[in-house]
Amino acid sequence: MEKEFHLPRWEELPDLALYMDQVLLVLNTALQPVTVGEAPAVTAAMLNNYVKLKLTAPAEKKKYGRSHVARFLMICLYKRVLSMQEIAALVELVEAGRTPAEGYNAFAGELERLLLAPEAPAGEDCPPAVSAGIRAVASKITLERLLAEKNP
Repeated sequence: MEKEFHLPRWEELPDLALYMDQVLLVLNTALQPVTVGEAPAVTAAMLNNYVKLKLTAPAEKKKYGRSHVARFLMICLYKRVLSMQEIAALVELVEAGRTPAEGYNAFAGELERLLLAPEAPAGEDCPPAVSAGIRAVASKITLERLLAEKNP
């Protein structure tokens, strides 16, 4: 990887309610380093679909909070390699027994760790299924980067 990927942690996500266009800006900015040749990575139609599929709660008065943004980031990364049914199960597992902030931060940390060291054993901060899902995402991102660099 040309530079380390940093997924914003819970504390770095906007702490105020955002309209759809603002959410799209936050998501596309955060995902830009891992979306080789894609533009935009996320659209309003995609986010509306995730809400319809009950992968996240609906907006409150047309505004989305930090928990929405965190969920959308996880969903957008998982969707690169997993079905919606698998994503629904993993997103619930990420947060099982934790606050949304703890679950999301564990997800972000595990993804970054696996992008730096793809052969590393599963982390202790995530359930095995979550870690396996994140490893699939990290492998897909690494493959796309290598192919884009013409360095398979």
